[in-house]
Amino acid sequence: MLLSDVTTMNENTNTVYVLSGYAKYSTTDQSKYKLGNKHSIGLLTTDKNYEENIHTLKNFIKNLGWDSITFCMVEEVDDINTLSNDVLISSFQRAQKNGQSLVVNDHPITVH
Repeated sequence: MLLSDVTTMNENTNTVYVLSGYAKYSTTDQSKYKLGNKHSIGLLTTDKNYEENIHTLKNFIKNLGWDSITFCMVEEVDDINTLSNDVLISSFQRAQKNGQSLVVNDHPITVH
């Protein structure tokens, strides 16, 4: 699933920062996600000050129905051609246009 924000963070950059991690679904809105399940997420943002603005970025995700948000890794992407799939490419484009974009893995994280 691909979700995006309409708030512009920094339109003048080609660089997108990809914050990878996970979050727990916290809404009972009958969507394809189940309340309490954790999913892998990727937040793509043009905000080069993402470290200082992490609270704002997490609030963006919380407002979309997620909590217990943890980021594990950050990658800086300057070239859309380095991305390997259509979901990341469209999310990269949304982040460049809107300032940020959230990608959620449809399958919950499970422990075997």
